[in-house]
Formats: sequence, C-alpha cells, structure tokens
Amino acid sequence: MPRDVRIRAAGIADIQAISEVLQKCGLSVEDVKPAACLCHVAELGEIVVGSACGEIFDKTFVVRSVGVLPDFRERRIATHLVAALLMRARANGCTKAVLLTTDHPAFFARYGFSLTSVDELQTELELSREFQHRFGAWTHCMCRRLD
Repeated sequence: MPRDVRIRAAGIADIQAISEVLQKCGLSVEDVKPAACLCHVAELGEIVVGSACGEIFDKTFVVRSVGVLPDFRERRIATHLVAALLMRARANGCTKAVLLTTDHPAFFARYGFSLTSVDELQTELELSREFQHRFGAWTHCMCRRLD
C-alpha cells in the first residue's frame, strides 16, 4: 500500500464518498449508513479511493462491501481495509465474520474465510439486508472465526 494512503474509520461525512466508490465498483449503494455499520475508508490526500463496510448481528459480523476505485487497485488497499474492518469487528465483541461474494472468494480466503453452507448460519444473519438482497443470485457464502 502506498505510504500516502490512510485507512480510517468512516463517519457520516463520508457517506457520499463511500457511495461513489461503491457505485464505481459496481456494488450496491443501498443503506450506506456508517453510523449504523462499521465502515472504513482509504484516503489518498483528500480523496476516498476505497471503502469497506459491515454490520454486527449479535456476535456475528456481516461484511457487506469492499471496494477500491479501479485506478488504485493492485496496491494492497483492499487488504488493509479488510484487516481494519475485521480488527474493529473483533474489538466490538464479534466472534464470527460472514460474507457473500459473487466474484472474489479467493481474495477473502486469504483472510481465513472458507466456503460455508448458508444453512449453517445463524437466524439473525438470514435477516441481514445483504443476504436478503443478494441471496438467489449465484453467490459464495463464506465464514471465519474472529476469536
């Protein structure tokens, strides 16, 4: 990751920038609410070049989106965003992280995520908006322990 890129927790003022990054990455911008989720951004100077967001359900963390602008990929920015997100989820008492991905299971496997049957997930995860919106499309359900 370039030295001038900074990873930080996102706030309300970052909603527009996060939405723009997700949209340019072809990801859903619905319900982008850093106050209700755990979100991090990657900044290069004053420009947000990447973001990662998720939600807590009891002791389970659902990774909702990870995106880096195309011109800034292949610089390990997503790697640092995911690491920061999982560390923050663990600090908030989460013991498990789950996600759905259509295109990048190998990327998340680097963080200890493994393919999991959706039938093995807790009931509260089935209520997650991410699961409700994306389940039905061909997706990979992945899970990992955080403790």
